[in-house]
Amino acid sequence: MNLPEHFPFTVKPLPYPANSLSPWLDARTIKIHHDGHYTSYVKKLNDILKNYPQYQNLPLEALILKQAFLPSDIRNDIRKNAGGAYNHQLYFSSMIHPSKGKISSSFEQIVCDNFGSVKNLLHNLKEAAMSVFGSGYAYLASDMSGKMHILVLKNQETPIEQRLNPLLPIDVWEHAYYLQYQYHRERYIDSFCRLINWKEVEKNYYN
Repeated sequence: MNLPEHFPFTVKPLPYPANSLSPWLDARTIKIHHDGHYTSYVKKLNDILKNYPQYQNLPLEALILKQAFLPSDIRNDIRKNAGGAYNHQLYFSSMIHPSKGKISSSFEQIVCDNFGSVKNLLHNLKEAAMSVFGSGYAYLASDMSGKMHILVLKNQETPIEQRLNPLLPIDVWEHAYYLQYQYHRERYIDSFCRLINWKEVEKNYYN
Protein backbone atom coordinates (compact mmCIF):
# COMPACT_ATOMS: atom_id res chain seq x y z
CA MET A 1 0.00 0.00 0.00
CA ASN A 2 1.39 3.42 -0.98
CA LEU A 3 1.42 5.96 1.80
CA PRO A 4 0.22 9.47 0.88
CA GLU A 5 2.97 11.96 0.09
CA HIS A 6 3.70 14.78 2.52
CA PHE A 7 6.30 17.56 2.89
CA PRO A 8 8.57 18.00 1.05
CA PHE A 9 6.20 17.54 -1.87
CA THR A 10 7.65 16.60 -5.24
CA VAL A 11 6.67 17.51 -8.78
CA LYS A 12 5.27 14.41 -10.46
CA PRO A 13 6.89 13.90 -13.86
CA LEU A 14 4.71 13.88 -16.94
CA PRO A 15 3.34 10.35 -17.43
CA TYR A 16 4.01 10.65 -21.18
CA PRO A 17 6.50 12.43 -23.47
CA ALA A 18 5.65 16.13 -23.76
CA ASN A 19 5.18 15.82 -27.52
CA SER A 20 2.87 12.81 -27.34
CA LEU A 21 -0.36 14.83 -27.07
CA SER A 22 0.28 16.79 -30.27
CA PRO A 23 -1.49 18.14 -32.28
CA TRP A 24 -4.19 18.56 -29.63
CA LEU A 25 -1.74 20.00 -27.09
CA ASP A 26 1.76 20.80 -28.27
CA ALA A 27 4.96 20.06 -26.38
CA ARG A 28 5.78 23.72 -25.64
CA THR A 29 2.39 24.31 -24.00
CA ILE A 30 2.66 21.12 -21.95
CA LYS A 31 6.24 21.74 -20.79
CA ILE A 32 5.72 25.37 -19.78
CA HIS A 33 2.53 24.42 -17.94
CA HIS A 34 4.14 21.48 -16.16
CA ASP A 35 7.70 22.70 -15.59
CA GLY A 36 6.70 26.28 -14.86
CA HIS A 37 3.25 26.68 -13.37
CA TYR A 38 2.76 23.30 -11.66
CA THR A 39 6.33 23.29 -10.35
CA SER A 40 5.84 26.78 -8.93
CA TYR A 41 2.86 25.68 -6.82
CA VAL A 42 4.82 22.77 -5.36
CA LYS A 43 7.85 24.95 -4.60
CA LYS A 44 5.76 27.66 -2.93
CA LEU A 45 3.90 25.08 -0.83
CA ASN A 46 7.18 23.60 0.39
CA ASP A 47 8.56 27.08 1.12
CA ILE A 48 5.57 27.79 3.37
CA LEU A 49 5.62 24.45 5.19
CA LYS A 50 9.34 24.45 5.93
CA ASN A 51 8.62 26.93 8.74
CA TYR A 52 5.70 24.92 10.12
CA PRO A 53 6.95 21.44 11.09
CA GLN A 54 3.68 20.65 12.87
CA TYR A 55 1.93 20.43 9.49
CA GLN A 56 4.64 18.69 7.51
CA ASN A 57 3.15 15.21 7.94
CA LEU A 58 -0.14 16.18 6.26
CA PRO A 59 -0.78 15.04 2.68
CA LEU A 60 -2.16 17.44 0.08
CA GLU A 61 -5.74 16.30 0.64
CA ALA A 62 -5.55 17.01 4.37
CA LEU A 63 -3.96 20.43 3.85
CA ILE A 64 -6.86 21.28 1.54
CA LEU A 65 -9.57 19.77 3.72
CA LYS A 66 -8.38 21.08 7.10
CA GLN A 67 -7.78 24.71 6.19
CA ALA A 68 -9.87 25.94 9.12
CA PHE A 69 -7.30 24.44 11.51
CA LEU A 70 -4.33 26.16 9.87
CA PRO A 71 -2.92 29.47 11.20
CA SER A 72 -4.67 32.42 9.59
CA ASP A 73 -1.40 33.90 8.29
CA ILE A 74 -0.73 30.88 6.02
CA ARG A 75 -4.27 29.59 5.41
CA ASN A 76 -4.87 31.37 2.12
CA ASP A 77 -1.43 30.63 0.72
CA ILE A 78 -1.76 26.96 1.66
CA ARG A 79 -5.16 26.84 0.00
CA LYS A 80 -3.86 28.34 -3.24
CA ASN A 81 -0.67 26.31 -3.48
CA ALA A 82 -1.88 22.97 -2.15
CA GLY A 83 -4.89 23.29 -4.44
CA GLY A 84 -2.65 24.26 -7.35
CA ALA A 85 -0.35 21.30 -6.77
CA TYR A 86 -3.28 18.89 -6.44
CA ASN A 87 -5.21 20.16 -9.46
CA HIS A 88 -2.19 20.14 -11.75
CA GLN A 89 -1.11 16.69 -10.64
CA LEU A 90 -4.56 15.34 -11.50
CA TYR A 91 -4.83 17.36 -14.72
CA PHE A 92 -1.65 15.98 -16.27
CA SER A 93 -2.48 12.40 -15.29
CA SER A 94 -5.95 12.81 -16.82
CA MET A 95 -4.61 13.08 -20.38
CA ILE A 96 -3.21 10.52 -22.79
CA HIS A 97 -3.02 10.00 -26.55
CA PRO A 98 -6.54 9.20 -27.84
CA SER A 99 -5.44 5.76 -28.99
CA LYS A 100 -4.61 4.76 -25.40
CA GLY A 101 -7.35 6.28 -23.28
CA LYS A 102 -10.54 4.54 -24.36
CA ILE A 103 -13.34 4.12 -21.85
CA SER A 104 -14.21 0.63 -20.59
CA SER A 105 -17.71 -0.70 -21.16
CA SER A 106 -18.34 -0.99 -17.41
CA PHE A 107 -17.34 2.61 -16.70
CA GLU A 108 -19.21 3.84 -19.75
CA GLN A 109 -22.34 2.33 -18.23
CA ILE A 110 -21.74 4.28 -15.00
CA VAL A 111 -21.33 7.49 -17.02
CA CYS A 112 -24.54 6.69 -18.92
CA ASP A 113 -26.39 6.09 -15.65
CA ASN A 114 -25.39 9.60 -14.57
CA PHE A 115 -25.55 11.61 -17.79
CA GLY A 116 -27.32 9.46 -20.37
CA SER A 117 -24.22 9.10 -22.54
CA VAL A 118 -20.53 9.95 -22.68
CA LYS A 119 -21.43 12.54 -25.31
CA ASN A 120 -23.81 14.25 -22.86
CA LEU A 121 -21.16 14.25 -20.14
CA LEU A 122 -18.62 15.88 -22.45
CA HIS A 123 -21.20 18.43 -23.61
CA ASN A 124 -21.97 19.37 -20.00
CA LEU A 125 -18.28 19.52 -19.09
CA LYS A 126 -17.61 21.77 -22.07
CA GLU A 127 -20.46 24.10 -21.09
CA ALA A 128 -19.07 24.28 -17.56
CA ALA A 129 -15.55 25.00 -18.81
CA MET A 130 -16.79 27.70 -21.17
CA SER A 131 -18.73 29.33 -18.33
CA VAL A 132 -15.68 29.88 -16.11
CA PHE A 133 -15.09 33.62 -15.86
CA GLY A 134 -11.38 34.24 -15.57
CA SER A 135 -9.28 31.43 -14.12
CA GLY A 136 -10.52 28.11 -12.82
CA TYR A 137 -11.65 24.60 -13.64
CA ALA A 138 -14.56 22.53 -14.83
CA TYR A 139 -14.48 19.41 -12.69
CA LEU A 140 -16.10 16.01 -12.83
CA ALA A 141 -16.47 14.67 -9.29
CA SER A 142 -18.43 12.03 -7.43
CA ASP A 143 -20.05 11.87 -4.01
CA MET A 144 -20.02 9.07 -1.44
CA SER A 145 -22.93 7.32 -3.15
CA GLY A 146 -21.08 7.29 -6.49
CA LYS A 147 -23.28 9.93 -8.10
CA MET A 148 -21.34 12.18 -10.47
CA HIS A 149 -21.39 15.97 -10.40
CA ILE A 150 -19.98 18.70 -12.65
CA LEU A 151 -18.54 21.68 -10.81
CA VAL A 152 -17.34 25.11 -11.86
CA LEU A 153 -14.48 26.10 -9.57
CA LYS A 154 -12.51 29.34 -9.32
CA ASN A 155 -8.75 29.72 -9.19
CA GLN A 156 -7.31 26.65 -7.40
CA GLU A 157 -10.39 25.42 -5.56
CA THR A 158 -10.88 21.65 -5.52
CA PRO A 159 -13.86 19.29 -5.09
CA ILE A 160 -12.20 18.09 -1.89
CA GLU A 161 -13.42 21.24 -0.16
CA GLN A 162 -16.99 20.17 -0.97
CA ARG A 163 -16.33 16.64 0.37
CA LEU A 164 -16.43 15.27 -3.18
CA ASN A 165 -14.08 12.86 -4.92
CA PRO A 166 -12.18 14.59 -7.78
CA LEU A 167 -12.30 12.59 -11.03
CA LEU A 168 -11.36 14.84 -13.95
CA PRO A 169 -10.35 18.52 -14.15
CA ILE A 170 -10.37 20.71 -17.23
CA ASP A 171 -7.88 23.49 -16.51
CA VAL A 172 -9.10 26.70 -18.11
CA TRP A 173 -6.48 29.03 -16.70
CA GLU A 174 -5.12 30.78 -19.79
CA HIS A 175 -1.64 29.36 -19.22
CA ALA A 176 -3.08 25.89 -19.94
CA TYR A 177 -3.81 26.75 -23.56
CA TYR A 178 -2.94 30.31 -24.60
CA LEU A 179 0.43 29.55 -26.21
CA GLN A 180 -1.26 27.26 -28.71
CA TYR A 181 -4.87 28.42 -28.88
CA GLN A 182 -4.68 32.09 -27.84
CA TYR A 183 -8.21 33.21 -26.90
CA HIS A 184 -9.88 30.20 -28.54
CA ARG A 185 -10.83 28.45 -25.32
CA GLU A 186 -13.51 26.36 -27.03
CA ARG A 187 -11.00 24.80 -29.43
CA TYR A 188 -8.74 23.90 -26.49
CA ILE A 189 -11.63 22.29 -24.61
CA ASP A 190 -12.58 20.25 -27.67
CA SER A 191 -8.96 19.06 -27.91
CA PHE A 192 -8.82 18.22 -24.21
CA CYS A 193 -11.92 16.07 -24.55
CA ARG A 194 -10.09 14.04 -27.19
CA LEU A 195 -7.23 13.43 -24.75
CA ILE A 196 -9.13 12.16 -21.70
CA ASN A 197 -7.50 9.18 -20.03
CA TRP A 198 -10.67 7.30 -19.14
CA LYS A 199 -8.73 4.55 -17.40
CA GLU A 200 -7.38 7.15 -14.97
CA VAL A 201 -10.82 8.70 -14.46
CA GLU A 202 -12.23 5.25 -13.69
CA LYS A 203 -9.41 4.58 -11.23
CA ASN A 204 -10.16 7.88 -9.49
CA TYR A 205 -13.85 6.95 -9.31
CA TYR A 206 -13.13 3.75 -7.41
CA ASN A 207 -10.47 5.26 -5.11
